Amino acid sequence: GGGRWQDGIRLLHEMRSRSANANNTAAVDCAPDVVAYTAAIAGCSEAGEYAHAMSLIAEMRREGIRPNVVTFSAVINACASASANLGRRREEGDRSKVSLEEVRAPMARALRLLEAMKSPKSSVRPNIVTYNAAIRACAEGLNLEGAFDLLRQLEEEGLRPTIVTYGSLMTACERVGDVEAASKVFRMVKETQEEKEEDGDSDREGTHLKANEIIYGAAISCCRKARQPERALLLLRKMISEQLSPNTATFNTVIAALSEGGRPDSSASADGLLWEKALAVYKVMKSKHAPPGVAPNRQTYSILVRCLSANLQPAFAESVLADMREAGLVPDVDLYTATVRSYERCGSPIKALGVMESMREVGYDFYEIKVLDEAFKNGVRILNRVGRGFSSSDRQDVMGSGGDGDYVDVGVSYAMREEEIGFDE
Repeated sequence: GGGRWQDGIRLLHEMRSRSANANNTAAVDCAPDVVAYTAAIAGCSEAGEYAHAMSLIAEMRREGIRPNVVTFSAVINACASASANLGRRREEGDRSKVSLEEVRAPMARALRLLEAMKSPKSSVRPNIVTYNAAIRACAEGLNLEGAFDLLRQLEEEGLRPTIVTYGSLMTACERVGDVEAASKVFRMVKETQEEKEEDGDSDREGTHLKANEIIYGAAISCCRKARQPERALLLLRKMISEQLSPNTATFNTVIAALSEGGRPDSSASADGLLWEKALAVYKVMKSKHAPPGVAPNRQTYSILVRCLSANLQPAFAESVLADMREAGLVPDVDLYTATVRSYERCGSPIKALGVMESMREVGYDFYEIKVLDEAFKNGVRILNRVGRGFSSSDRQDVMGSGGDGDYVDVGVSYAMREEEIGFDE
């Protein structure tokens, strides 16, 4: 990462320069070999600098150094990382500058290299690491069909897929949001392990196959992209029940999926309960039952406050804001704005004043924000009409149930059967 790949290439060229100008055996011995070139290419792989990786392969051939399978695998991985970097830029809203063809260009180079390795003239045959890198390249190049085709090819070559293979396949499903394909990957993992057990080699070191945190995390993200939040929630529950350790990012993905709601054709009544489930997941993160290292972070609080505000649950949103401040984080002004707007939409401008009071405590000036200034004036007008000020006791009165930070039991039901969800491992 960073500029280390450039340092690796500089060191490689320095070694070559010294050996070229050598007048003694010691200097000649520092000439770069296949190991040195492969290390430099691996650095390019981490950074996604696939063009430089390809140029180093060409340089090796000019120098009479034969690349090995590790070298070629590293080049294919560099192509995968390049597609991943371009895909992220496109995903983050830069679609006008990054076309789908550009995202897929490094992947195409990787597949051509794999085909060259498979040709009868090649002295270097691809191994499972090579195929895993190529499947990852297809995943990052948004080529789900190509990823599954590579699985077929490697099996025809007599190679056995590993958990890395299935992790890359699940990534391919996630990138395009294909939940049914993700379900297929889960079934394949289970079937492969059953075959190993029948063959009697499941106890050998490194042969046990079980869906891990990477596979589950990608599947959960896939469900979010497909707007199927209930499936995402089920997968989180299955991770925990199988004693896996979902991290904070995985919990946040589930909360985001629930916050964003279901597909456009889903019923409004079903979507209406999703904010409660998002809140329940948040409560697990805060509880003693949370997996090691899991705790709400800035993203957690931000997603949840926006969700609760949008679902007209400003008292819960305000409580989450209080939790955020208690955790040592200063909420962004837009989170306060969303909560104030939610109170306004609920017809509770006086309660909105309490939120603005909290804003002032952390240094925000709501007079500079038109929406908040109007809300403040509206609240003051109501207070003047009823002829009283806004004291601390009044604030306690207007907060209502749940407003003091103690959540009521949201009573989330998880009665949905797994076969109805579709992930039938």
